[in-house]
Amino acid sequence: MNEKLLQFIWQHRYFNLWNLTTLQQETLEIIQQGRLNPDQGPDFLSGQVRINGQLWAGNVELHVHSSDWELHGHDADSNYDNVVLHVVWKHDKPIRSSVPILELQSRVPFHLTEKYREWMRTEKFIHCSGELASMDKAMVYPFLDWLMLKRVADRSREAYSKVKGLGMDWEEAFWRALARGFGHKVNADAFEALAVTLPVKLIMRHSHQPGQLEAMMLGQAGLLRTDTRDEYAGWLFREYSFFRNKYKLEKSYMPVHFLRMRPGNFPTVRLAQLAVLMGKTTNLFSIIVESDELDKLRDYLKVTAGTYWDHHYRFGEESGFIQKITGARFIDNLIINTVIPFLTAFFLQQGKNGKADMVSSWVHRLAPESNVITGGFEKMGIVPRHMGHSQGLLELKQQYCSQFKCLECAIGKYLLSGKHLTPGKSPLGL
Repeated sequence: MNEKLLQFIWQHRYFNLWNLTTLQQETLEIIQQGRLNPDQGPDFLSGQVRINGQLWAGNVELHVHSSDWELHGHDADSNYDNVVLHVVWKHDKPIRSSVPILELQSRVPFHLTEKYREWMRTEKFIHCSGELASMDKAMVYPFLDWLMLKRVADRSREAYSKVKGLGMDWEEAFWRALARGFGHKVNADAFEALAVTLPVKLIMRHSHQPGQLEAMMLGQAGLLRTDTRDEYAGWLFREYSFFRNKYKLEKSYMPVHFLRMRPGNFPTVRLAQLAVLMGKTTNLFSIIVESDELDKLRDYLKVTAGTYWDHHYRFGEESGFIQKITGARFIDNLIINTVIPFLTAFFLQQGKNGKADMVSSWVHRLAPESNVITGGFEKMGIVPRHMGHSQGLLELKQQYCSQFKCLECAIGKYLLSGKHLTPGKSPLGL
């Protein structure tokens, strides 16, 4: 037993409420268990209990052992003067306190505590994998939709925070986030650091000149060399050298990597594609904001790297002819990870909640992702029907399962208690 599980049991009344008595042999009726307190002080605030027919209003404190009251110094802390009930798992010894004590050890179903103990010890893909595999999957999908909204809300708040940190410059913040998205997982940090050294105003100055943008991006990434024998690489280096001196560009000193990725995701290819995209307009984020149709947005984000890259993935190494086009999967990942969070943040900040909801609904039209996490859930029969579901599964695994937050998860609560899944209201909002 731990205090987190004890709080869960108390908050949801997962114990036998019949014929309650305190350790002082007083009759007890719980009117309101109180409101969980996330801050310092008693565990539950504003509770109401009736003891020997007398109604008491105040706070409720929980401990695994009754002796924890003195161990934690509550007997000398004025913050606990208004505690009307001390709830413990086990009464281990008498304490110097007049607060009525309720012991729960004999009132909680054995299967609940045993199942939770088993989950905390398991090394399976997720703690409740055995129970979840046999659960009615129709109950899971609404929770995945809620998790997806939570994920979008969290990311939109992060996007808005970055915009605020840049003096409400949406174009600059979006440019940095977009560069991060083009970096994929391996080079995300490096690409974002590179974007910081190339302010969007500088990028705008060279819009419609993708060759110059490509030279600056590849140069800032440290991918251009003075001793190259590749004619195109040599031209890029000369262009970069000119602009480096003209704008006094400072290197990011965060190297890019080619390892552990498919050739199509090589930083050379992705930066060349990013240069083409940024060369299409002087105000990319404004264009994105006006994109009411998902299909048109996809088409806009579909770009092809320059002709040199038709036969190359790296400088000086020829390959078979393949046009380096941003693929559908890559574009969809950009939309879910970069475009949707920024647009949601923008529209909410503008008070256009309907537009924010429309943007969030795009995930239902994007194909589901396929990765290790979604594959793990598919083995249990939970197959994502669209990207909203796969995003929900990522949120479930990363923010709940991997962090042992079973008691905060609607699925975990259901499997422990048999209650209906009730994830709560939409978390959207800044």
